[in-house]
Amino acid sequence: MKLLADIGNSQIKVAETQNQNLLKIKSFPLEDIDKFHKYITKTYINKDCTLFYSSVLGVKFNKEFKKKLKGIFVKETEFKSTKTLLSVKNCYPQASRLGPDRWAQIVAAYKIFEKNIMIVSCGSAISIDYVTGSGNHKGGLILSGAERYSNCFSDIHNLKNIKLSINQNKNSKILQSNTLKQITTGYRVMISSSIKEIYSNLCQKSKPKPKLLITGSYSKNISRDLKIKCLVEPYFVLKSLALIQDQK
Repeated sequence: MKLLADIGNSQIKVAETQNQNLLKIKSFPLEDIDKFHKYITKTYINKDCTLFYSSVLGVKFNKEFKKKLKGIFVKETEFKSTKTLLSVKNCYPQASRLGPDRWAQIVAAYKIFEKNIMIVSCGSAISIDYVTGSGNHKGGLILSGAERYSNCFSDIHNLKNIKLSINQNKNSKILQSNTLKQITTGYRVMISSSIKEIYSNLCQKSKPKPKLLITGSYSKNISRDLKIKCLVEPYFVLKSLALIQDQK
């Protein structure tokens, strides 16, 4: 049995994979890693499972992560960013500086679509990457995630306890009469406007016009704000790992 894990800044997402299909997808808050460990131990110990995972959390965390899972899997493989993979070229001078979750999505997006594609990954941070139909990663941008954006108001007395949530339904009005709604709507307008501006710029410079792929935990919410035809894949990191594992 093959198991995949996407270890992000705030969540661990895990799934079984069979013929690149995702099964039994589960998400665990990063601070509740003991609950994740309990689930893995109960469900997969003594089942001859392998684990293929990506992690953005660095050497110290990954060492502890492996230690916790010792004895559960017959093999554990960490996916890392490389200069090239499956005919895709990483634009970073130092390939390892690109997050492995982003690299996995860049590679998989090229292999699946083989077209110019802009990938917007919506999680703790919002990353944007562009890969051409010939497999050249051209770079990207990083924007603030919702929780981190809330923190920028922490030293403003009347706003320091504001908790932004982009899961709130978007009101059709731009101007709001409530502080929380003003900050939430302001954030969503800022993010959607940025994405639309970047996409418009790429459409002008790229022939054919690139596909737009929105991924990650907040992908559905952000896609609704864009009003642009796009493909929404909330678990695309896991889907990407499944594809890479089968083709490596």
